[in-house]
Amino acid sequence: MRQKLEKWWKRIIIAGLVISIVSVGFVVYPKQKQIVLTFGMFAGNQWNVPDDDCYKMIDQAIKEFEEEYPNVKIKYQSGILKDDYSEWVSENALKGDLPDIFMVLPEDFSTFSSVGVLKNLDSYIRDDSSFDKTSYYKASYDAGAYKQHQYALPYESVPTLMLVNKTLLQKEHIKMPDNNWTWDDFYKICKKVTKDTNGDGRLDQFGVYDYQWDDATLSNGGKIFNASGTKCNLSSKAMENAVLFTKKIQKISSFTNLTSDDFDSGNIAFRPMTFSEFRTYKPYPWKINKYFDFKWDCIRLPSGPDGANKTRVDNLLMGISNQTKNSEMAWKFLKKLCYETKTQQNIFKYRQGISPLKSVTRSRQAQQMLEKSIGEDMSAKMNLLDELMENAMEIPKFRKYNEAYQQIDSEMTRILTDEEQYDSNILKLKQEIDKLLNQ
Repeated sequence: MRQKLEKWWKRIIIAGLVISIVSVGFVVYPKQKQIVLTFGMFAGNQWNVPDDDCYKMIDQAIKEFEEEYPNVKIKYQSGILKDDYSEWVSENALKGDLPDIFMVLPEDFSTFSSVGVLKNLDSYIRDDSSFDKTSYYKASYDAGAYKQHQYALPYESVPTLMLVNKTLLQKEHIKMPDNNWTWDDFYKICKKVTKDTNGDGRLDQFGVYDYQWDDATLSNGGKIFNASGTKCNLSSKAMENAVLFTKKIQKISSFTNLTSDDFDSGNIAFRPMTFSEFRTYKPYPWKINKYFDFKWDCIRLPSGPDGANKTRVDNLLMGISNQTKNSEMAWKFLKKLCYETKTQQNIFKYRQGISPLKSVTRSRQAQQMLEKSIGEDMSAKMNLLDELMENAMEIPKFRKYNEAYQQIDSEMTRILTDEEQYDSNILKLKQEIDKLLNQ
């Protein structure tokens, strides 16, 4: 009987040890806490071209991220239009209900950075050994910086290039310009092709459509505002030359009010165009309605005497809310969208722009995706895109940038057509803008 009792107690003791070990196991390996991240985005794209796949890239990234982190669930609200998006973000900021990660439109970036809506990313970038800011094209990365601090990462970039009507140039026996062409080359071609072709006394063939003063400013090394946003540089030599050159170009066509239809009909030699427009209108079915009657190609914009063949690059940014309670996981998801190679390659599959990551845009995979959607060899254009991005101009950002720029732009139309009062008009506008910037 005593031996039976000893065996029985040994079993109890062993069972107790097993239970203890299992219990300790639960303490060492607790169940992970469920994290819900919210994401803010708008439907469509900011480039104002058709986009039926705006959610596919995001949905795929979310699925992969949730598989990598099973304790994370990412939610977003669909159907917010771009025109309503800025107000939607602002209202949520006031209510303390901002998404953890959200898209940031360029016109909102400086305001959101300065008033504390966006989280400062400097410490995450500094402490994350897997992140290298030099992987980005500099101008795209700098688009997410405000007063030397990083508040957002670039998600998608869209450079501007010059579209060339090759058929019209061939008809006029004009050689196709190369990527190092100048204002002088541009002016001579515009002058030569602008004419009355049917003898009715009215111009019906033109040099360029939609070439603006700010295009000339960027390619002449000019900067509209100083870096701190306290003064405009309208009276600087580089800007003065740019505005006067724009006036000279527009004067060739007698300041005729041209439209995109005039270009589409094949009667204009040049047109600045964003790459998102190029991607949208080049493939079928769009090309049966656009540019079907002439051959065309694209090059860099012409350089001014004080500048280079540089252009503007617009960027869609993403940032983290300053209100987030899950900042570490939010940073990981931000990197998933804006820094991971696999995700960024889908820019060329689902979006209209290009990746701000150099290795992705230069990759063979990106070229193959573009060739599949556009239907032609893209090797030369990939080199052009890389050159455009490497030589893009950074646009300074500050709280009143948009208001000041729009006021200058609206006044510039009148200034360009006024033959007599250029100097006084520019000086008056500069004084008004400087006053606005310092209010």
